[in-house]
Amino acid sequence: MRLESFDRNKSYFAIIFLPQLWMYAWCQSVPEPYSIQVDSSISVQEGLCVIIPCAFTAEHKTTFKNSTGYWKSNYETNIASSNASVPIVKENFHVMGNPDNGDCTLNITDARKQDTGTYFFRFEGSKETSIKYNYLSDKITLLVTDLTQKPEVSNLGHLRVGEEVTLTCSPPGNCDGTDPTITWWKDNLDGIWGKSSSVTFTPLLSDHKTSITCEVNYPAVRASSQKTIVLDVQYPPSINILIGPSGTIANHTVVLNEGDSVTLNCSVISNPAAYVTWTKGENNVVSSVTGQGLELYLMDVTSSDINTYSCSAWNQHGDTSDFVDIILQSKNEDPEVKLSFETSPTPAPEIVTAFSPQCDDFAFSGPRNIDFMILGAFIAGNLLILSLIALALLCCVRRNMKKRQEAIINNGEELSTPRTASVYKNLNE
Repeated sequence: MRLESFDRNKSYFAIIFLPQLWMYAWCQSVPEPYSIQVDSSISVQEGLCVIIPCAFTAEHKTTFKNSTGYWKSNYETNIASSNASVPIVKENFHVMGNPDNGDCTLNITDARKQDTGTYFFRFEGSKETSIKYNYLSDKITLLVTDLTQKPEVSNLGHLRVGEEVTLTCSPPGNCDGTDPTITWWKDNLDGIWGKSSSVTFTPLLSDHKTSITCEVNYPAVRASSQKTIVLDVQYPPSINILIGPSGTIANHTVVLNEGDSVTLNCSVISNPAAYVTWTKGENNVVSSVTGQGLELYLMDVTSSDINTYSCSAWNQHGDTSDFVDIILQSKNEDPEVKLSFETSPTPAPEIVTAFSPQCDDFAFSGPRNIDFMILGAFIAGNLLILSLIALALLCCVRRNMKKRQEAIINNGEELSTPRTASVYKNLNE
């Protein structure tokens, strides 16, 4: 009894549910008459462009004749159309694909912030087919962001002084649109360096570590982007031998006293860093390093240190060398002149004075005798003046006394006393 009931239930299940399962499976295997394949979310930077691949079917078909494709933001507004005679509202949206081939690819150039929004595709077949369909279930959402992508500047690697090179600047974004303007700037030059996609120049030593900037401007959206590179200009070494940090050496020679100490500084300018050595004599290397210079210390100099010291520097672009001779001065030499690189004071111009033959001996007696001569002449002159004054006074007294005598005689006065006669006599003598 129970077995019969179970068999009867199985029959009911098969009759009711098997047809439904079969219909569901058939529906899943049959494609929908209208379908579209396109990304639902698109992002593009301002001023750049983007191509959005798209493919569709209509009435299960992928090929058509005389069809038209549209991209729309709503039912009334055509954003782009495959038919050039159809009015559109966005000149930078283009139906790139051919709807006759089931291609609805969209190209957006010169992206603007106001292009951000949601769009859908509409297909219209020929008049004979009367197929019209809006693919509303598969809209795309477009987001336009700030321009942060930088242009590409050709990688020149290591440059070399005197060798001509060309720099190329490629704008960001690799599709059609309004051509951007390109401007070059060089930080060791005033003003614009170039206004094309490439510049050609010959690097100088002063260009090492110079910054060069390529600026790309998108006039359609007033957006710009730039990239800066730093030049690596390489060159062979050049050297300069100094005493200590900055003392120069005259005639490649340093003269020392026994027991002195000295520091020879070989300063090197190169890129890349040079291999530097100090050599004593022919081939006795006393010190070496890879860098921008090397110091050699000579302590308590003796006769064994007398020699020629050479500094050499080389890198992959060339080599150079210089030398200095160390000399010990004799004991009878002027001890004030110790190092030949010291600067001696310039002697004052010699003043030559001509003298008469009678004064030759006095002229070479020195400045002190000249002072005594002037003093003696001064005293002699004053004595002469005083003598003349005294003589003049005496003459005046004698003249006055004589006049008085004549006046007395004329008035009839007598010489009554011997004393008066004596005075008179003295005055007449």
